[in-house]
Amino acid sequence: MALYLTIIVSSYVAGTVLNGAFVMGYGMAAAYCAAAIAALAAIDAAAALLTRYCIPEKKMNPFLRCFNVGAKERRFYEKIGIKKWKDVIPETGKYLVGFAKDKIDKPDDNEYLLKFLRETCYAGIMHSVSFGAGFLTLLFMPYRLTIVLPAAIINAFLQLLPAIVQRYNRYRIKILYKYNEKRAKLKNENN
Repeated sequence: MALYLTIIVSSYVAGTVLNGAFVMGYGMAAAYCAAAIAALAAIDAAAALLTRYCIPEKKMNPFLRCFNVGAKERRFYEKIGIKKWKDVIPETGKYLVGFAKDKIDKPDDNEYLLKFLRETCYAGIMHSVSFGAGFLTLLFMPYRLTIVLPAAIINAFLQLLPAIVQRYNRYRIKILYKYNEKRAKLKNENN
């Protein structure tokens, strides 16, 4: 969370200083930068709420094709070094919905793993919606090019990272889920 807050505060300061020096006064720049960040936060919150409450859990099937991660995508994630940085991305599910996705607590329990997989789907959809919806601020806020566009781009980047982590983790959890299924099937056959 500290990393995200640092990025947000740094972008606010940079936006205020640059716009204050070249476009408008510092007070106006500070106010408009704060308004852009607040608008983006509101859009992100709305995306999270709409995703959570408009898609019933029973409809969230992590085994649908759209939630699958192909070999090329996995190689891309490995190439960008996801294993090195994925754990610094904030995980807010434990605060927002009471389900933490930063570690697997019950690796042998497929019911738990299915819940985990569904939560990665919800989070992935929410972050993807927020990624694009943040650019809606360009429609209703002033200083679109100097304040709003840079803030929307930073917001999109901050939404893209957790969406990538959710897809990467989902693939790995599916492997564990299928392994548990095979193990349970063998156990039943031997009994």
